[in-house]
This record gives sequence, structure tokens and C-alpha cells, in this order.
Amino acid sequence: MRQRFDPSLLDWEGELFEIDDGNRAHLFSHEHYGEQDLDDILEHDSVLLTADLTKGDADWLLVGQPPGEPPLVVPLAPSDYGNVRQARPIGIYPADGDDLKRYRAWREGKGDDNAHER
Repeated sequence: MRQRFDPSLLDWEGELFEIDDGNRAHLFSHEHYGEQDLDDILEHDSVLLTADLTKGDADWLLVGQPPGEPPLVVPLAPSDYGNVRQARPIGIYPADGDDLKRYRAWREGKGDDNAHER
């Protein structure tokens, strides 16, 4: 099994997200979301949850709830360019199922050991 990237190395206060032509079209093909929504998620009650490494390229799930929106999930993969200060967002969509349950548990102070406040 692959190793997750280390979120403590990310540039949380600067250019966190690696966005280029390779992921821009796919990233924003979900609903009506855009690049500003990534920052809104990051700034509003966001938490990192572990992603299931057997179900895709994401190591972490950034989950947050911007004003006027349901909780949103941004799967984060390692940088395609080896930049440990950036994560590659590979989607943005409303949280549901287990991801929503884990996020709500974290907000209620009942989060599990795989939730990391950023």
C-alpha cells in the first residue's frame, strides 16, 4: 500500500492547491463549484479525514462547510510535480455517507483518530 503524503508539510497559509490544465476541467465539472470554493472550504470548519487508499488517488479528504452550502469534500492527492508544499485537489462535491458522518462527528467533538484539524 502506498504512503500518504504528510499534511504537516503543506503550505496551509499560502498556495496550498496545485491546479493546472490537467485537473482544472475535472475538478470543476461537479455541480457549480469553482476555485474560490476550495478556499471557502478551507476557511470554514475544515478538517482532514483519511481517504481510502484502495479507492482512488486521494490520500486525504478536506471537508468543510462554506456559508450557504452543505459540507463539501475535496479529495487531495500528492502534487504531480513533487511539491510537498502543495496538494492536488481532484474533485469537489457534497459530502455524503461515511464522509458526512465522520465530518459531523468531528464537528460534535466525537471525531475519530483519523481526523486532523488543519
